[in-house]
Amino acid sequence: MANPNTNEIGKIQQLITKNPLAFVGSVFFLMFWITYFINIRKNESSEKAWKELYEKEKTEKDKLKDELLMKAGYIKQETIKQADSTLREKTQEQATTLLNQAK
Repeated sequence: MANPNTNEIGKIQQLITKNPLAFVGSVFFLMFWITYFINIRKNESSEKAWKELYEKEKTEKDKLKDELLMKAGYIKQETIKQADSTLREKTQEQATTLLNQAK
């Protein structure tokens, strides 16, 4: 096979014929980066899916743990304390205004 005339070939083809090793290297470099970015996208989407699955399982385990603690009687005391504190916070302003009006 005869060597092609470089005067008749375009600029890119001239570069390829002058530096075939650089062309092969650039093709592999380009293929690597394309594959790399495709894999990054796949990893991001799978990371979101795994994170959602983790959150779902975590809430289910927390519910189960809360149920077990309720059966044991530990959480009931804590919920009563929380209810008292929220009731105090909500009615504190009303109570102070009523006391001020009574004076």
